[in-house]
Amino acid sequence: MSTTLTPRRAPSFGDGIADAVLDAVYETQRLYGHGAFGVPCPTCGVPAGTLCLARRSVHAERRGAYRQALEGRTLVPLLVAAGR
Repeated sequence: MSTTLTPRRAPSFGDGIADAVLDAVYETQRLYGHGAFGVPCPTCGVPAGTLCLARRSVHAERRGAYRQALEGRTLVPLLVAAGR
């Protein structure tokens, strides 16, 4: 008598939980102005701190504007100035 082991599949949580988590993350970032939500969207014209009009996505231009604004910032300006 031979026994074969069959691999078990990982439990799937489904799309419902993933959608809820994504909505919570976007809402938290919007509330506190973190990430791409800290700059206005050039595509749909919404101001900073609001969600894009596209549901569950952030426009690429908004992410690009955030990354450009981030390049000019320093985390600790006094330490950076002291190191120069």
